[in-house]
Amino acid sequence: MKLYFLSVLALIILSCETETKKNEGDTFVPKVTKVETLFDKTSFGDEQKYALLAETRICQPFYSDTMPEGVVPCTPEYFEFYTYNHKRDLEDAFMLQVKAGVNDFPFRRLLIFTREKGELVLVNGIIGYLVEKRSRPNEIDDLVVAVFDNLGNGNFDRYDVLIRYEDGKYHFVEAIGDLYGTFKTEELKKRASKMIKERIEEKKLIF
Repeated sequence: MKLYFLSVLALIILSCETETKKNEGDTFVPKVTKVETLFDKTSFGDEQKYALLAETRICQPFYSDTMPEGVVPCTPEYFEFYTYNHKRDLEDAFMLQVKAGVNDFPFRRLLIFTREKGELVLVNGIIGYLVEKRSRPNEIDDLVVAVFDNLGNGNFDRYDVLIRYEDGKYHFVEAIGDLYGTFKTEELKKRASKMIKERIEEKKLIF
């Protein structure tokens, strides 16, 4: 009986060691979340979001029709919230997708905020919109954003780019595609990324 117990115990220990080694050797597989913002909600369903909007001063909590064009109420008709930092609560780290036309700005904007010393700070602004979130081991998502480039005369281009959080803000990683589709080869992606990064920096499309 004693020999049987020791044999079972040895099998359990071996199994645990094998599982631990297996987990240690696992490659992190990101969770990809597709995002589509329609601005079709009638309510946020969370009073905290109204308070956060008022704190950003991007909208008017006490809106009336007599206010200038471009001034909008703090409602989901114009704004949507997303998380990006899973180590912090929404009130301390969030993304705000802003509808075109708010503050008389012609394109959508994605604004990324964090709270420092009790104050909301704008980490990044992107002229464009959120396409997807990709989880990371550090619990701060990579983002794929569609960046708008106004070429003038009613023409525009769009660049789908991957950005990553490092040293307190998001930075360009690579271009994934444009209006004509996804870049199919690594060589094409590399060449396109170089040109698109230069264009984004020149026009301050990510700031």
